[in-house]
Amino acid sequence: MDSIEMQFRDKIDEYLYKEHHILGGCCSSIESMKYAVAREVAEKLTDAFIEKATSYIQQHWIWNTKMIEDFKKYMKE
Repeated sequence: MDSIEMQFRDKIDEYLYKEHHILGGCCSSIESMKYAVAREVAEKLTDAFIEKATSYIQQHWIWNTKMIEDFKKYMKE
């Protein structure tokens, strides 16, 4: 059986599909709601992780502001 290459909007969409079989853009209102809630939770957890990692880096390593901003940008991608 051939595998179809899926196109994802970003890494969060890829994660939601591969790990939880939740796909965005579904016609079903229930599936659409599941996706919206799961996406919001994943975004909030990602943001919380980035802030916690940034805080740790600022406290324990000597980085300048540009390096911190570059780190945040990289992690959000």
